Amino acid sequence: MTDLDSGADLHALMDRALADLPTPTEQLHAGALRVGRPLRRRRRAGAAAVGVAVVAALAAVTVPFVGGSGPAPGQVATDPPANQPRTFVAHPGWWDMPVGEMHERLLTLLPDDVSITGYERVDTDHAPGESAAWSGVFAGTLRDTSDIGPGSIEIFLTELPQDPTALADVRAQHLSCDLDDWTFDPQHPPRCRNGDFRGGRPYQRTVTLTNDGITYTEVRRWTGDGEIYAAVANSTQRKWGPPASAARPPLTLPDLVTIASSSSWVTE
Repeated sequence: MTDLDSGADLHALMDRALADLPTPTEQLHAGALRVGRPLRRRRRAGAAAVGVAVVAALAAVTVPFVGGSGPAPGQVATDPPANQPRTFVAHPGWWDMPVGEMHERLLTLLPDDVSITGYERVDTDHAPGESAAWSGVFAGTLRDTSDIGPGSIEIFLTELPQDPTALADVRAQHLSCDLDDWTFDPQHPPRCRNGDFRGGRPYQRTVTLTNDGITYTEVRRWTGDGEIYAAVANSTQRKWGPPASAARPPLTLPDLVTIASSSSWVTE
């Protein structure tokens, strides 16, 4: 075996070990484009300890590696195989609502005893060429008049993929009650409910769970070609982790359903 006394030896050893593995650049490119936009939105908004599970549920791309005679040449993705989703192409729509407009519309939907004490106005982690202004993303802090403590709210407006295969994958991840990958206190099992069935398939899911003293409530609702995601927690930590900032979230599940199901989000 090669004596690994230098970087050159290690590089050569890795080259030999990986010589027979193809590089599936077509699948990587297509998958990255398909899920990149919603993943960036949730990453930059700091979506939650529980939100980490939400991010993972968006669309984890698993690329199989098989034996071969050498590295496959890189190519630009065109049409994928029949069993692969087409590349996601973003279209303009209500999901591009500026954060200031989202703030104004949310104000009209909150209960009378709940107010917005602050929200993120500038995207400090935008990709090259992207605007620094938030669009389709609202991350803020709420407080109610009982003054039990502040809590956080997040709202994401996102476009759904038009490719049937990709859409089916997202439906299975976002609207099912399979929560095997989520973390929660065994004494407080999550409560999940599908609802608003159309054509025998759910168009809404609600989830409430508690972990490490943090209670998290989420609503996902599909309408037209987009999805409305709304979530609250009794934490003001950037990733919604402990310690809790209040005894309970600032909004109840019915409050959150009312907000997520409002037609104001889809009115351009």
